[in-house]
Amino acid sequence: MRAIDNDPMFRKSMVFCGWTGFACIFFFIIGGVMLGGMLPPLFNSAEPAAEFARKVTEHAFSLRLGSAFMVLSFAMFGTLGAGIAAQTRRTEVNPVFSIMQGVFAAAAMTIGVLVAFAWGLAAFRPELYHPSIIVTWIDFAYFMALFSVPLFGGWCVVIALPIFWSEEGREPFPRWVAYANLWAALLYAPGMLIIFFKDGPFSWHGIVALWIPYIAYFGWIAVMSYALLAAVKETGDEPVMTAAAA
Repeated sequence: MRAIDNDPMFRKSMVFCGWTGFACIFFFIIGGVMLGGMLPPLFNSAEPAAEFARKVTEHAFSLRLGSAFMVLSFAMFGTLGAGIAAQTRRTEVNPVFSIMQGVFAAAAMTIGVLVAFAWGLAAFRPELYHPSIIVTWIDFAYFMALFSVPLFGGWCVVIALPIFWSEEGREPFPRWVAYANLWAALLYAPGMLIIFFKDGPFSWHGIVALWIPYIAYFGWIAVMSYALLAAVKETGDEPVMTAAAA
């Protein structure tokens, strides 16, 4: 290990990563809430396929534009995740947890972008699609977002563990951040129920399986963005540790 005193590039990159988390929320509000109809859900999973087709045809331009903003939003999972992993790396001798965090972040970004792709494809040429194809794309988007609990929950766990297991005073983030991550992982769990229900609170349009995980996830992004910016600020002029040999 060697120290690089007063590394402005490290701090600037961490600030950039932290602010991209807030940008992720901003772009999702535009794309997924205001334009895309993902929240609140434009569709009801118990509706007939013809109703899905009618709604997509009626709102095609809005859905397409919303999917473009959602791609921007979900792509920023990668930048925020890179910042979290880099901050964790500063406290590690062997980079096991930071590597795991990077893997989870890359997978989460891929899942998120595929959600936006499916949303856009459903609205790409609805006049030519059979209604069942439109239903499939919408189902696919919600399943990718909500049913991938082990991925997003696992990401939270590998952020929390190095905080708990670090020596006191050398944690990558404060301990409350670890507890917030464990709570987030728990709140994502209702998303797994969508495979058993097509209507009601446990379906992909329901308050339990949709709203609780989504609010928890974007709340988690806000918490981690704040924690990353706060950690960089607290670094001050302390040496930044890197893995390069002295």
